[in-house]
Amino acid sequence: MIDRDIKKKIKELSSLLNYHNKKYYIDDKPEIEDSEFDLLLKELIELEQKNPKFIKDDSPTQKVGGFVSKNFKKFKHIKQMYSLENISNSEELLKFIERIEKLIVKPEYIIEPKFDGASVSITYKKGLLSSASTRGDGTVGENITENIKTIKNIPLLLTTNKPPTIIEIRGEVIIPLNYFKKLNQELEGEGQTFSNPRNAASGTLRQLDTKITAQRPLVFIPWGIGEVIDFEVRNEIELIKNFTEWGFTKLGDFIIEKKIERIQKHFNEVLKKRSSLNYEIDGLVIKVNNLLDQEKFGFTSKYPKWAAAMKFPSELAETKIVEITLQVGRTGIITPVAELDPVNIAGVVVRRATLHNFDQIRLLNINVGDKVIIERAGDVIPKVLKIVEKNNESNYKIPSSCPSCNSKLEKDGVNIYCKDSGCLDTLKGKVSYFVSKKSFNIIGLGNRIVDSLVNEGQIKDLSDVFNLRKEKLINIEGFGIKIIEKLFNEINEKKVVTFSRFINSLGIKHVGDNISNILSEEFNDIESLAKANVDEIEVIDGIGLEIANSINAYFKMKENIKLIDKLFQNGVVIQYKKKFVGRKLKNLSICITGKLTEHTRDEMSNMILNEGGKNVQSVSSKTNILLAGKDPGSKLDKAKKLNVQIYNEKDFLKIYKI
Repeated sequence: MIDRDIKKKIKELSSLLNYHNKKYYIDDKPEIEDSEFDLLLKELIELEQKNPKFIKDDSPTQKVGGFVSKNFKKFKHIKQMYSLENISNSEELLKFIERIEKLIVKPEYIIEPKFDGASVSITYKKGLLSSASTRGDGTVGENITENIKTIKNIPLLLTTNKPPTIIEIRGEVIIPLNYFKKLNQELEGEGQTFSNPRNAASGTLRQLDTKITAQRPLVFIPWGIGEVIDFEVRNEIELIKNFTEWGFTKLGDFIIEKKIERIQKHFNEVLKKRSSLNYEIDGLVIKVNNLLDQEKFGFTSKYPKWAAAMKFPSELAETKIVEITLQVGRTGIITPVAELDPVNIAGVVVRRATLHNFDQIRLLNINVGDKVIIERAGDVIPKVLKIVEKNNESNYKIPSSCPSCNSKLEKDGVNIYCKDSGCLDTLKGKVSYFVSKKSFNIIGLGNRIVDSLVNEGQIKDLSDVFNLRKEKLINIEGFGIKIIEKLFNEINEKKVVTFSRFINSLGIKHVGDNISNILSEEFNDIESLAKANVDEIEVIDGIGLEIANSINAYFKMKENIKLIDKLFQNGVVIQYKKKFVGRKLKNLSICITGKLTEHTRDEMSNMILNEGGKNVQSVSSKTNILLAGKDPGSKLDKAKKLNVQIYNEKDFLKIYKI
């Protein structure tokens, strides 16, 4: 092709990919399959690599990642990024309202979520993303432009014909909770998990390798502006509307209120539903809605006088560390745990808190007897936040041997490992994971029973779960005849397992239930997965080199192949997905929402798959059916807007004769 044709082709591909990016990430209405998108992107990458002079700053390829920075340079904000004054109770809210209403008659307030993430500022020049930085001290941050460009829901070019000459868009980078859990599952084997989504977002933004940032599920939510030239807007609501039109994501409720009673009511409503949200917020932000009114108030050296953060009640408490115990995980990681004087936090009695690793103990300078602040957030394990009273002047001694098997411990990064394959505590962790809900799901084999079976030598490796003997269990404490009968019936029923659950049960490093599902879709059987080389695994969407190496290394070890053979000898049967042609739900994309009554969600999902249908997690224009149970939530509203066929459970089963 001549230069003119190449340039034209690159422009066409860029426009097409930017369009489909918007349909997928902003509108949630994908029009093509991921595989089709990947092929288009691959074609563009190859063209640009051969013709770098035609690469544009807003090219979709600039979101892929691949820039490695040696360090982050300082970056000065055009306008200061202010903090927010905190409002901790209704009296302080009243004072804030009274202060505003001394100067403004009947003002409107906008109430919006206070996202708990990493604050950033993104500068656009004539609509094109020019630079991005962390908040830093509010005046100077760090330049994270290359990492920001990899975030899928941040437009490289604002979708408007009249962009501002310059605009600093401020917002929060977060990781939704469902993605945070999956990310930690993938990182679990490395011992490098994050304690909360905020730390995960902040740490990911400061990755030196943008390829890592590009693989993480970051989401940017805009909430304000700094410097702006050639752009007029009257109020905050109009600003949020502009953000959405330009291609940004709006998350949560942004509402207008005039009365303090309504503001307080909304605060209490959000507080009640906080635990059910898929993202972390630590309060609400209240702002004067009108921008001209905001100018009348101005700023202190730290805060805008026209806005404040309405903080949720603290889930912190002070208590004493009674003992520091050690837990041995299924991968051999030794985790220190603080045993505490029992303390009530938001209605829950907390007796233990994680210390994460031994570097954390050194950093906090804590030991047995010290008084500390404990934090509990949602369903996250309580953690020691800081020391408030030092009662033990000696330094905590880091163990050199495993508390379970007495083997010598090895340090790897911030973690300490027991690498003895015969360690009983490691085996207990592996067995508990093997029988857990997302693996073989053997009900009745809880941690206490697993511990007893391992201690008594009834389970020496994972395959022994299916080789237990009734007569040998009768003398173990806690095992009566009825319990044994129930347990054996359950074990026999669960010998047939889906391919994805089987993969997950093996406990391969970096492979959780999400990666297991991906692998089960790509490979026909366990034999083909075991024979696959690193290159064959790495090319699969959602699997990187590190995971591919881990999978390949697992199947290269003879003892692991021997274990799989023993599982088959002990009666395990893998239920592979059948290839259906002309069945009842062939090629139909079905989304389930709400609580089902006739079947569990897992049962219904399997029935859909067995009839050739496809389970999808969200409603889009490509969804054929929404199966709505009790309390269906927002998916029902979206399905109605998109004219998706909606059935209740009974009608669905009756119409399709399943």
